[in-house]
Amino acid sequence: MRSLFKGIAAIVIAGALLAAGALWYVQPQEALDLSYDDLPVREKLAAMVIRQKPEAVLTEQEAGNLLKKALVRRPELRPGVKVTGARFFLQGERLAADVTLLLQDRWKVGARLNFDLAWHEPYLTAVHTGTVVRDVAVPSAWLSLRPIEVDLNDYMPRHVAIRGVAFEGSTVRVTFGLRL
Repeated sequence: MRSLFKGIAAIVIAGALLAAGALWYVQPQEALDLSYDDLPVREKLAAMVIRQKPEAVLTEQEAGNLLKKALVRRPELRPGVKVTGARFFLQGERLAADVTLLLQDRWKVGARLNFDLAWHEPYLTAVHTGTVVRDVAVPSAWLSLRPIEVDLNDYMPRHVAIRGVAFEGSTVRVTFGLRL
């Protein structure tokens, strides 16, 4: 009976150590938040008029700010999974996001979310393609996210519309036209 008790105690202790190790391993490596700056639309439009070209270039940071704004509006990516911080990296039509996730309102997890970017008028859409926690890929069955959509026309004056978007390295080129 005594050896059975020792065996059960050893299993419980080992399980607790494994759980503590897993929680330590998934902790975020840096503090991230969802603060963002609004897109400087007036400056972009002024530069467009000066260059006499109906296009503007969004930097990686400006594109990240647009996506953060979308996340602030809808931080719960799926039930029980909230984003509390993010930093975005553009790589052409690919987007990587270092994020801090809050699972079940209890556990903070640092992860890298990978997305494919697409332009489907009027939305800039980021489609989730995978998740990595440190160097471990998370199966998509465990964490798959709905696409993040940003209506870029929300930032435009009433008579200006976005006609095209091109992903160029760490920038996004936006072409404008007039709404009739």
